[in-house]
Amino acid sequence: MNLRGLRLLHLIVLTGSLSEAAARLNLSPSAASRLLSQLEDQLSLTLFSRSRRNLELTEDGAEFYQQIANTLTGIDEIATVARDIKTRKRNWLSVVTAPPLANALVVPAIAAMREAGHEFQCTVHVESRFAIESKVAARGYNLGVISLPVENAIIPLDIMPILKARLCVLMPENHALARHREITPAMLEGAPFVTLAPGQRWRSRLDEVMGGSGLRVDTAVETGSTIVTVEMVRMGLGVTLIDPVCAPALTTKGLVLRPLAGDHWITYASLHAKGPRSQLSEVFLDALSQHVEVQRAERPEIADLFYLI
Repeated sequence: MNLRGLRLLHLIVLTGSLSEAAARLNLSPSAASRLLSQLEDQLSLTLFSRSRRNLELTEDGAEFYQQIANTLTGIDEIATVARDIKTRKRNWLSVVTAPPLANALVVPAIAAMREAGHEFQCTVHVESRFAIESKVAARGYNLGVISLPVENAIIPLDIMPILKARLCVLMPENHALARHREITPAMLEGAPFVTLAPGQRWRSRLDEVMGGSGLRVDTAVETGSTIVTVEMVRMGLGVTLIDPVCAPALTTKGLVLRPLAGDHWITYASLHAKGPRSQLSEVFLDALSQHVEVQRAERPEIADLFYLI
């Protein structure tokens, strides 16, 4: 069996790109394409559909990949295991997440671990959603912290739900809607929104809420950062859809959160590669959970808007 061809298959699924997978194997795109064809001939399976510009796994390809993914991940881990043994960096925690979750959950959890006397080294990276999933699956990080659902269901991951948070509208405390205990989508018709660009997760949630009620989103300002939307709301540029996790207390002075009427919740989870987890990952998740409970105790006015699962 052509191991390099199998590794190419693995990297195409993880990166979503033949050219990027080829680059990681130091192959030209044409050489990678030939290698992939050779693998398919050897397996007598058509792994990818070539009817579109981008490669997409066929039904046979998806089933084959699911069967061998853990084996391929284990092969890729060999160098990492050897490096860990050589350098003795078993006390190194690496976390990947999105910027709002880094500020609201990951950094406070790491600080709590330090305060509790745990000795470790740590890296915290922020990546795109797809990169978080694929790099955790490839054991590029100990774990990821992300909102559900995942982007690429074919990537083998252990998904552990951590907490749920209710969708809310963030607005200045003197806003006309601030007197209401809950905000219905109809109340938001015509209200200027500061929001992310189309296709980004928070924008999709907003479009689903408003579109589900037959209402149009009145976009005042678009940005690429959830954190920036909070400051835009503070400056009076509009309101935004958010939750208590992505709008922690320190960032919302002068602003108020009002829950969206109906059963609208976001689930946050930790992502892990298949197989055993590091002890530091478990300590980190315990610290994160403790941080959430502390936040609920210190913010009783919104404690019913987020809770541990």
